[in-house]
Amino acid sequence: MKNTTAETAPRERRDVPDHLKWDLSGVYADWDAWENDYAAVAGALDGLSGLRGSLGESAAAMLHAIETLLDTNRRLELVRVFAAMKSDEDTRLGVNTERRGRAGLLGVKVAEAASWFEPELLAIDDAVLARFLAEEEGLRLYAHFLDDIRRSRPHTLDAAREELLAAAGAMARGAGNVFNALDNADLVFPAVRDEQGDEVELTKARYNRFVRSRDRRVREEAFVALHETYGRVANTLAANLDANINTHVFYARARNHPGTLEAALHDNAVPVDVFHNLVEAVNDNLPAIHRYTALKKRALGVDLLREFDLYAPLFADGEFTFTYEESCDLLLAALAPLGDGYVETVRRGIAERRIDVHESAGKRGGAYSTGAYDTPPFVLLNWSGQLRDTFTLAHEMGHSLHSWHAVAHQPYVYGDYPIFTAEVASTFNELLLMDHLLRVTGDRDRRLFLLDAYLDQLNGTVFRQTMFAEFEHAVHLVVERGGTLTADRLDGMYLEILARYWGPELDLGDALSARTWCRIPHFYYNYYVYQYATAFAASVALSRRVLAGGAAERDDYLGFMRSGSSRYPVDTLRRAGVDMTTPEPVAGVFALFTDLLDQVESLLSGE
Repeated sequence: MKNTTAETAPRERRDVPDHLKWDLSGVYADWDAWENDYAAVAGALDGLSGLRGSLGESAAAMLHAIETLLDTNRRLELVRVFAAMKSDEDTRLGVNTERRGRAGLLGVKVAEAASWFEPELLAIDDAVLARFLAEEEGLRLYAHFLDDIRRSRPHTLDAAREELLAAAGAMARGAGNVFNALDNADLVFPAVRDEQGDEVELTKARYNRFVRSRDRRVREEAFVALHETYGRVANTLAANLDANINTHVFYARARNHPGTLEAALHDNAVPVDVFHNLVEAVNDNLPAIHRYTALKKRALGVDLLREFDLYAPLFADGEFTFTYEESCDLLLAALAPLGDGYVETVRRGIAERRIDVHESAGKRGGAYSTGAYDTPPFVLLNWSGQLRDTFTLAHEMGHSLHSWHAVAHQPYVYGDYPIFTAEVASTFNELLLMDHLLRVTGDRDRRLFLLDAYLDQLNGTVFRQTMFAEFEHAVHLVVERGGTLTADRLDGMYLEILARYWGPELDLGDALSARTWCRIPHFYYNYYVYQYATAFAASVALSRRVLAGGAAERDDYLGFMRSGSSRYPVDTLRRAGVDMTTPEPVAGVFALFTDLLDQVESLLSGE
C-alpha cells in the first residue's frame, strides 16, 4: 500500500489548462464591474418600492411597474449567477463565498422591495385588467405572466404579510446553505485504495468512478468510506433536513395550500396526480426492477448483492471510454437528428470555453448548466474519464441548448423554462447519444456494455429518482403531521423503501445503505427529483418521435425548447407531441426497460 501523493489529490485550479476552464470574462471583466452592477441593483430598490400603490392607476402605470421589476431582476440575475459560478470554482475561498452570500441577500432585498406587486395585481378586478390590456399594447406581451400570477390568488397574502415572507427568504435558505457548505467544503473523506492498491484521496467525483469499478474491493471501500463519513454527522444532517422541511411546511401553510406537495407543484401548474401517478406506476412495475436486480446478481456472480454492486458494470469485457475531446466529437455526431443549427451551437459552446471540465481542489462537485438571460449558458463538469461523463456532457449541453433557444426566441419575461420541463432537453440528448452508440456498435461485448449502461440510466433517472421522490414525500408528511426527523427515523424510512424497490435479491445487512439520505442535495430542493423521472418519460416519447419522423417532428421539438416559459409546461409538452396527463409516457419507459432486459438476456443466451 502506497502513501497518498500530491498526484492522487485533486489538482489546484491554476494547474488546469485554460482551454478546459470556462471563460467568464464576458460576463464581468473583473470584480469591480460586478460591484458596479451590485450597486446599481441596490440603488434601484427605493425606486422599486416607491411604485407601491401605482399598479391599478392606469395601464401605463402597470406597464412601467412590470418593466421596472423585470429590469431589476434581469441585472440581479447577472450578479447572482456570476458570484455563484466564481464561488463554485473553489468553495474554499471565503471572499467568493461572501460575495455569493451578498448576492443572495440582495435578492432578498429585491423581493422585499417588490413584495407589494403580486397583492396589488391580485386586487385588481378582472374587468379592469382586461381594459388595461386592451388599452396598452405593450401590456399584451405580459398576458401570460399576469395570468400565471393571478391563478395564485388563493395563495397570495396582503402586502404586509407578503413583505414579511419575502424578508424571511434568507432564513429559509439557511438549511440548504449549511448542507452546501458541509457537503462541498468541510467534509473530508479518507483515502481509499484504487485498483492498483495505491491510496488516493476519496472525493465525490472519484466515488462515482470507484463505485462503478470492476474491482469489488474498490467499490466496497469507496462505499464504506463515503457513507461512514456522512454517518458521523448524521444527527446534524437530520436536524438540518428537518429544519429545511419545516420551512416548506411553513410556506405551504402560510399560503393556504393543503400540503407541501400541492404548494411545490402549484408553482409550475402541475396537477398533483402527475406525481402520484408516477409513484404508483413505478410501484406497480417493481417486478421488472426486481428482474433487473436478479440479473445484476447473476452477472456479477456474487452470493450476496450489496448496494455498492448495483452500479458495477455487468459486462466489463465490453467496457470502453472516451476522452473529453472524443466525447465532444461523439456528441456532435449523435445530435445530428436535431439539425445543423443545433449542432453548430453546441460546437461553438465547446470552442468558446463555456465548459469547466475537470475536477480541482475545492471545486463544487457534480455537474450543472447555468447562465443568465444576458450571458451564454455555461456548464460545470467534474470529468473522471468514464463513459457516464460523456453522457453527463450530453445532459448538461441539453440544458444549455434549451436555455439558448429560449433566450434566442423569447423576451426576458419568458426567457427561462419551468422546472417541470427542465430535465426534458437534457435527457433527450442522453437518449440520442445512446441511440447513436448502439447504431454504430456491432461488437457483442460492447453492445452488452451499452445495454447495461442504458438500463443503469433508466434506473438512475427514473426508478431511483422516483424512489427518492417517494422518500421525500414521506418525510414531508412526517413533518406536516407534527413529527420530527431524526437520524434513526430517516435511516428506517430509507431502508424500507430501498428494500421495496430493489427486491429480495438485494442484501441490506450493512446499515450503511441507510445513510444515503445524508448526501442527497436534492432533498433540499423541494420536490425536484420526481421531475427527473417525468422528464425522462417525456424524453423517451419525444426522442422516438423525432428519430422516427422528419422535419415536422424535429421542428415540434425545437419549438418546445424555443417556447421558454411562455406557456404552462404541460401544454408546452403536449404541443411538442407528448401528453403528461396520460399514463402513456410512463408506460413507454417500462416498455423500453423490458425490451432492454430482453435484448441483454438474448445476447447472453446466444440467440
